[in-house]
Amino acid sequence: MAGAGTRHDRRVRSWVRDHAVLTYALLAYGSSWAWWVPMLVRGDVVRRGDGWPTHLPGLLGPAVAAVVVTVVIEGRPGVAELGARVVRWRVGWSWWLLVAGTAALALLGLVVPLLTGDDIPGLQAFSRYSGMGELGLAGMLVVAFVVNGLGEETGWRGFAVERLLARRGLTATAVVVGALWAGWHLPLFWINDSFRSFGALGILGWTIGLAAGSVVLTWIYRGAGHSVLLAAAWHTAFNLTSATEATGDVVPAISSTLVIVVAVAVVRRDRGRTRRSDRTPHGGRTSRRG
Repeated sequence: MAGAGTRHDRRVRSWVRDHAVLTYALLAYGSSWAWWVPMLVRGDVVRRGDGWPTHLPGLLGPAVAAVVVTVVIEGRPGVAELGARVVRWRVGWSWWLLVAGTAALALLGLVVPLLTGDDIPGLQAFSRYSGMGELGLAGMLVVAFVVNGLGEETGWRGFAVERLLARRGLTATAVVVGALWAGWHLPLFWINDSFRSFGALGILGWTIGLAAGSVVLTWIYRGAGHSVLLAAAWHTAFNLTSATEATGDVVPAISSTLVIVVAVAVVRRDRGRTRRSDRTPHGGRTSRRG
């Protein structure tokens, strides 16, 4: 019996290893949706500045899934390596400047009202975040970074992108992970007040923006030495431009447009590199698989 159990465990571990990203995605969906779907059934709606009901625990699903799958296929050494990437902060000052510059876009929430004649938001408005009570700006930043930043990026970039980059290019990896990432958000369109306000054009814009965000985050992750910490910091910085009460509707549109522009540049550069790598020194082409 013990031998049969051991063989079964080996088969399961082998299957998970061969289908690591698929297994991760199923667990990420399952663990996040286990929190969100009951909220949908109850008719709960998440709002900025309200601590309950909240969708935030569900955002930890990708991190949980990444750790579980890593334990199954790589054990403690794999978890230690993942943890090292989660805390990797020495990535070059230019990447941290990118994070700071992205966060600074949230200050447009003060500039736009000056141009439109609307009321200028107070500091408190910058701390009103979806699904979070009144924690003050510092408290909001900490919770958003841990839950929204590390909770998502440990899984989507730290696990899925990490594995796909080993055999795919940047753009292909970003497309695959972006599709999985978009589908994972689906219940939020019914339970998050910001998502519920999207019309058809809003959903289209969100989808394009998320696809572009997947490209930019994959580029950041690869360029910054596979640092989950840096990806989480940028993700949090970007959310400051769209998820707080202070930024309204104009600032998210501006920040999303900038992300799309950067994503297009990244894809063009990646395609150029791919074409050059396909050529031999004599101008011919090498054969490629897949």
